[in-house]
Amino acid sequence: MKKAFTLIELLVVIAIIAILAAILFPVFAQAKEAAKKTTFISNLKQVATGFAIYETDSDDVFPLANGRRPDSGFTWGAGLLHPYPANVVNSNPIWQTPGRIEMAQSMWGNSCQPYLKSMNLTELSGAAVDSSSDPTFQPGVTPGIGSMSMNGLLHAYPAGSVASPSLAVLLWPGSGKVNTKGRVISNPSLICGSSDSCQFTPGGPAGDTAKGAATGQMYIYNGQTSAWIYGRKMPIVRTDTSVKQVPVGITVAPNVTSWPDVLNDPWAQVSATGVAASYWPCGSNFTKSNPTWDAYNYPCYFRPDRTE
Repeated sequence: MKKAFTLIELLVVIAIIAILAAILFPVFAQAKEAAKKTTFISNLKQVATGFAIYETDSDDVFPLANGRRPDSGFTWGAGLLHPYPANVVNSNPIWQTPGRIEMAQSMWGNSCQPYLKSMNLTELSGAAVDSSSDPTFQPGVTPGIGSMSMNGLLHAYPAGSVASPSLAVLLWPGSGKVNTKGRVISNPSLICGSSDSCQFTPGGPAGDTAKGAATGQMYIYNGQTSAWIYGRKMPIVRTDTSVKQVPVGITVAPNVTSWPDVLNDPWAQVSATGVAASYWPCGSNFTKSNPTWDAYNYPCYFRPDRTE
C-alpha cells in the first residue's frame, strides 16, 4: 500500500517551487527585456539604412523633419505630430485636404516609407500605445505605430556637412517610453517660421524668426512618460547608421547637469521617474547658452557640427 505525502513533505515541495520561481522569474523578465531591446535596436538600424538610401536618391540631403502648413502661411510644423501615414487622420477635416496630406507626406516618417516598406519599424518594442488623445482614423487606412523620432536639426541638411557622422544623432526614441498611433514627430525641431530656407546654421539663425533656433523644451508626448527606455539608457542611431545604448537622464532634479556633460546627455535634468525637463542649449560655437541672452541656440546633444 502506497504511503501518502505528509503535510511537511508537501510544504517542502511548495517551498522549493516558490524558491525556484523567485530565482527564475527575474531571469525571464530580463531575457524578455533584452529581446525587446534587441528588436528596437534592429529596427533603428533598418530605418537608418532606409535614410541612407533616401539620401543617395536625394543629392545626399537628409529628409524633411517637418512639413509646411499650406493653410497657415506655409509655416513649418515644428514639434507637430504629423499623420502617419499621410492620409490616416480624419477627426479633423483639415488633415484630409490635399495640401495637408502633401504636407504630411513630405516629412520623414512618410517620405522614407518607399525605402522602409513598413510602418512597424518605428515602434518602440515593449512600450504601451498611448491612446489618451488619439484622433480618429480614416476607414481602411492602417495607422502606423511609433516612438522613433528624427533629429530635426538634420532637416534638409547635407549629409556631407555633418562634422562627425559617428557622433551626430539621427534617430532616437524622442517621445519617451511610449508609442503614438497614427502620428510621428521630429524632436528637436528647427523653428523657421515661413522661411523657404530652413536649415541648421552654426552660429546663426535657421530661418526667418527672431531667434531662429530650435525648440528649447524637451518634447515628451504626454508630459509624463519616462526618458529611460531600457534601464536608465536609450538606444540611438547615428548618421553613420551605427547603433548604441547610451545613458540618459544622468542628472535627477533638483540638480542640473554640469556644462562638461552637455554632450553626453540630451537633458539638463530629469524627474525622479525619468521625465525630462528640458534640453541644454548651446549658443554660437558651442558657448554655454540661454535663449534669453543668445539669439542662436540649439540643443547641444543633437547639433550636427559636434566633434566630441
